[in-house]
Amino acid sequence: MASRIILCADIGSSALKAAFINSEGRQLAFAREVYTPIYTVGTASVPVSAGDWERAFTRAMGKLFSQAPDCRPDAICISGNGPTLAPLTRDGETLALLHWYQGPLGSTAPGSPSGDLPVIRSFYLPHALGFLRERPGEYEKTRYLLSSQEWLSWRLGADPVTVLPEGYGPYYWDDEQCRALGIDPGKFPPFVSLGSVIGRLSQEAAQRLGSAAAGLPAGIPIIAGGSDFIMALIGAGTVEKGMVCDRAGSSEGINCCDLRPEETASARDLRVLPHVSPGLWNVSVIIPSSGRLFEWYRTLTGQDGRPYEDILGELIPEGLLPSALSAAGSLSSALSPAGGDQGALFFPGKTAALFGKGGLFSRTDLGRAVLEAMGYQVRDALETLGRHGFPVGEMRLSGGQSRNRRWNQLKADMTGAILLVPELGDGELGGDAALGLMTLGDAANLKEAIGRIVHIQERYEPDPATAAVYGERFQTWRELREKAGPFNEML
Repeated sequence: MASRIILCADIGSSALKAAFINSEGRQLAFAREVYTPIYTVGTASVPVSAGDWERAFTRAMGKLFSQAPDCRPDAICISGNGPTLAPLTRDGETLALLHWYQGPLGSTAPGSPSGDLPVIRSFYLPHALGFLRERPGEYEKTRYLLSSQEWLSWRLGADPVTVLPEGYGPYYWDDEQCRALGIDPGKFPPFVSLGSVIGRLSQEAAQRLGSAAAGLPAGIPIIAGGSDFIMALIGAGTVEKGMVCDRAGSSEGINCCDLRPEETASARDLRVLPHVSPGLWNVSVIIPSSGRLFEWYRTLTGQDGRPYEDILGELIPEGLLPSALSAAGSLSSALSPAGGDQGALFFPGKTAALFGKGGLFSRTDLGRAVLEAMGYQVRDALETLGRHGFPVGEMRLSGGQSRNRRWNQLKADMTGAILLVPELGDGELGGDAALGLMTLGDAANLKEAIGRIVHIQERYEPDPATAAVYGERFQTWRELREKAGPFNEML
């Protein structure tokens, strides 16, 4: 059988990634396009409009075909961040986005005499409620509210749909929650399953992409990809009981695939959601600011254009990382929540206290404090999972952080966990490719598709002596973080 090629794309918060991936899980071409124009929320640059997604996709196509001009994709699969929603009017106009970072605006239902809502599990409906309250005229004009990947798929020729992973209905929307909030459930398109064929690349869309994407013929199927969180679990192969995925980007999540003990359902320090594997659950701890904290350091110290390898080479020496524990504790407690557990932003206005009397006099000192804060937050998340009965011995990595060998080894030493790095470091794109193979019939099921796409390339084991030292430092870091909490509230 000839090798298939899947055009995979993932709509991130600040950039779109795309790749050609074949049936053997080999990446034939890759592109990453930052949205332009952009504006900044905290340290995250985000798209101004849905059109930025399409423009980034078009630029990415030009780069992919310049790298692999002979590639002829057999299908398209797109994943995306959420719960961002794009309002689409009956006339086909796309209105201003409802971004994920714009936290839920309402905590009570309109007209509720007690001011209390029934439990709202939906990630999306609070954003729709804010839309209804703040922009009622636009709400009335809206035919459908589409997630990012659904909107871009629609622009390419797919039907308007909502791609629903199995078991996720209440976390998207249902009639009961819509009624409680006064939202018309008809504002959302019909549900389809992951991997459904939802349309074909239209002639009009192919023409819009232009000559740079001439190798993308009209008529190829568009496959329903899911949210980036779900697709990363698939693309890292974290689909069996006991497997763990560390999905690290602007934020970070430690995700354990397992059964759900009853007591975890109400645990405030865990997020428990259905898994893509039937009968299993994704039990996770969210670290709101991870890569975003490093980006703040990079910008603050004037190193935006400097390669990550060079920066980390300066910060991470051979052997133990010189400790900057007091600053690392302050950094961690200064992470301020924005938008509930959807994410948190590190506000640079709180950093003045890190200089002068705090003892940070160089960018190297500050950078090492940032790395300690990042590493110990991961260890803290692992201890939280262990405390609830989910011990973590090894983790599969997904995301941009997984590409750096120095950081991977330091993280292994600081957390005490073995780290496994798949060949496709961007799990979302690997998940898109696996769905593509399954839908095209090249794999009998998702498990078989994952076996063909996911290949562990590198393994990082903690050095026992080094890990023991970091273990002692971690206890000190946790104490300092707790003490620094009230101080940071005054900054």
